Amino acid sequence: MTKESFLRGAVILTLASLASRVIGLVYMVVLPRLIYDDGMGLYQLVKPIHYFAAVLAIAGMPVAISKLTAEKMALRSKQDVKRVFRVGTVVMMGTGGLVALVLLAGADWFAINFAKDVGVTKTLALLGPACFFLALSAAFRGFFQGLQCMTPTAISQVADQVVRVTVTVLAAIWLRPRGVETAVTGIAWGFIAGEFAGWLVLAAYYALRHDTLLEIRSPSCDLGSPEPLLKIAKRLMALSFPAVVATILWPIMQLADSLLIPMRMQMAGFSPAIIREGLGHLGMALTLAQFPNVVTVALATSLVPAISEAWALQSKKLVRHRSQEALRIALIFGIPSCAALFVLGEPLSQLLFGYGQVVAPLRILCFGAISLGLIQASTGILQGLGEMLIPVRNLAFGVVVKFALNYFLLAHPDFGMLGAAWGTTVGWAVIAVLNFLSVVHRVGKAISLRHSLLYPGVATVFSSLWMYLCQDTLIYFVPNSAASSFALLSGLILYFLLLMITGSLTERDVHLLPVIGKPLANSLYTWGFLRR
Repeated sequence: MTKESFLRGAVILTLASLASRVIGLVYMVVLPRLIYDDGMGLYQLVKPIHYFAAVLAIAGMPVAISKLTAEKMALRSKQDVKRVFRVGTVVMMGTGGLVALVLLAGADWFAINFAKDVGVTKTLALLGPACFFLALSAAFRGFFQGLQCMTPTAISQVADQVVRVTVTVLAAIWLRPRGVETAVTGIAWGFIAGEFAGWLVLAAYYALRHDTLLEIRSPSCDLGSPEPLLKIAKRLMALSFPAVVATILWPIMQLADSLLIPMRMQMAGFSPAIIREGLGHLGMALTLAQFPNVVTVALATSLVPAISEAWALQSKKLVRHRSQEALRIALIFGIPSCAALFVLGEPLSQLLFGYGQVVAPLRILCFGAISLGLIQASTGILQGLGEMLIPVRNLAFGVVVKFALNYFLLAHPDFGMLGAAWGTTVGWAVIAVLNFLSVVHRVGKAISLRHSLLYPGVATVFSSLWMYLCQDTLIYFVPNSAASSFALLSGLILYFLLLMITGSLTERDVHLLPVIGKPLANSLYTWGFLRR
């Protein structure tokens, strides 16, 4: 596994995730016009139940399968690789099938006791089959990611989203004359079709390419006896359980807002109208602050098998190198994202949401772009090293910090809703610092201060100044949307050009871009912007 292949996998997943999000924007724009406010309200009631059902269905298995597959491939045990996939698939069929049956049989109970609205019963029941296909896809994605082949996962994500949006829209149009409750079931039909399409892509790729991939990555014959199936199953369960806990803890962290904000702000004398308005602004700010995380989520997915492989080969040098590369990329994207959201927060929030008031919490939460990047990258490193519990422990500590800060700051008149933003930002920072220290403890020097902090920081200062001047000048000549878009795009171009000139981004890094990477790198090198 070369540097190019591990980072290229992250690039491929990032592009797929961005494409999926763009397609998803169509979904969020069109859907309210089809099912109206009542339908969207019913959908919001279903979302948390569907989320936890999906978490239980996949049971943290993609990470576990990915890690164990990478280890077996590093040891050139192709037979064990196939056994890991088979055991993982059986487990996924079991958990996915169980969740599907529970939703199908208990839809009425969930609608009454959790959603508090019987109108979502049909939708909840139909989400059962969607969870089953999601679980099946999870086994395939873990397998391919363990082989460090990210293309099938990327293609399946895009296929899933395209089919989901298409079927949802068509089903909602067809079912709308039968009432809002029936129209909302179109969302469930979209999920079923999307998850099935995603699984079909993965299954087809497996049928056509898995033997070839195994031969490429493990050319030698198996040595020794294969690991017992029961032992593989136990290892998979042990690796997956912490991932499940972590997946549940993240929404609990956000639950601190919905639980504490109304109660504590009312104690400070804020009216219900101000609280509702503030909650809306906070939610919009969180959406923007978390958007840059798309890069580091993909990076973490690619990191787990890459680090697992290096660790299985007992190459501490390779582990350290890949860890440094991952953290460098996380900071290179996180630092300018923070600055861009801070400088252009008001025009961007006005452009996207129509609310300039979003800028107040956003300028606090934007620092989370750095923390979230470090959290994702460091979690991938620790999971690759087999330290599955450490990120969970650190996450739990961050949740406690967030709850504590929310409790005290929300009731303070000088903070109000901004107290929740501070609580989130500090909570993320605590998790990032703890994760980073855990990585340093295990791999040694984890970052290059010059290329990961100093040069990106200096480049960010210059690009931020440029963005501010562009926005402040162009707004008198062109619409706000055009001024903001040009300021953001040109600022990012300036930032990355400065990184190239300082050597923080090299020719090899640009080569990672699919299709255009090689010619772009050659051109930039010829023009003197890139170093080798």
